[in-house]
Amino acid sequence: MTTPDAATERAIGAPLSIGPLRLETNVLLAPVANYCDLAFRIVVRSFGGVGLACTDLLSPHGVLRGNQQSMDLARTDPRDQPLCMQLYGRDEGILSEAARWAVDQGAAAVDINMGCPVDKVAKKNGGSLLLRDPCATARLAERVATAVREASGGAVPTTAKVRLGWDDHSIVAPRLARDLERAGIAMVTVHGRTTEQRFRGDVRLSGIAEVVAAVDAIPVLGNGDVTSPESALAMMRATGCAGVMIGRGAFSRPWLLRDVWAAQLAERTGGPHRIPPEPTEGRKIDAIERYIELMREFRDDRYALAHIRRRISWFAKTLGPCKPLKARFNEASTLAEIHEALATFRAGGLRRFPARAAATTAA
Repeated sequence: MTTPDAATERAIGAPLSIGPLRLETNVLLAPVANYCDLAFRIVVRSFGGVGLACTDLLSPHGVLRGNQQSMDLARTDPRDQPLCMQLYGRDEGILSEAARWAVDQGAAAVDINMGCPVDKVAKKNGGSLLLRDPCATARLAERVATAVREASGGAVPTTAKVRLGWDDHSIVAPRLARDLERAGIAMVTVHGRTTEQRFRGDVRLSGIAEVVAAVDAIPVLGNGDVTSPESALAMMRATGCAGVMIGRGAFSRPWLLRDVWAAQLAERTGGPHRIPPEPTEGRKIDAIERYIELMREFRDDRYALAHIRRRISWFAKTLGPCKPLKARFNEASTLAEIHEALATFRAGGLRRFPARAAATTAA
């Protein structure tokens, strides 16, 4: 049996292979509902380090009916490759048909969501609800994997994203991962929490390690609380996982995947971590403006305005004191006002509230 230490030595700095799919890195951008739209994926890719990015969760019924919202979520672009399309649901027939659709749309991999704890997914017999019946879930996975293999001529792998279990009394991930491997799943990603935990508490590295130990040959990726190159390396060392999937950590640092990969390469060569310097403030603002323009390109002004107002709290975490900038974004009613605020910030404004205004706000 391979020890975690040996597995880690092989995995650090090694590009990931998922069945027939060969990636440039072992760092993946996670599917996060309402966040990983096409515009954001392209911004993250522009910094480098992305082995594979994933769409938002796709409803199989929605994509098969051509529902506009589902089509928007599934949209891709030549700048967005390779791409994994993630489906959720429990109906084997519909899910298999949607998986074939994904192959036809150019998906490099098709993922089955078995870990989303959000009610609107789990209550529709999808996401982490699949953890409650591992046997049925393995059968579903086998049918979907077969459909993908037939539709792609064996060129596209099927993967799965899971959590440790529904709660602490039903930790099923190791057994389920073993059964998924036998069913034809080519990779399993494990978020190291239970459904009941949602995103509370620390990720359980020991739980991810148990999944790594349970499978025979397929790669297992770790997911959860990867917010720095150091936390990524710590996860790989503690679990023996073949790479990491990053979600929320990239919201405020779209360059995080680049840094995680750079740290692995430095570790592999035995030298000090040669992580690229953090982007300059100007480069960060460029990324925000690029994100806005891409949202306009792929959707419309209304969508771009709504999402950048929601996103500025994340982006601002690396911009230093900028509460006035965030306030200006929240007050903006047009994209022109957003761009004007960014131009003012570039020029040195909107850093702090004036003393009188700050005192009034506090009162």
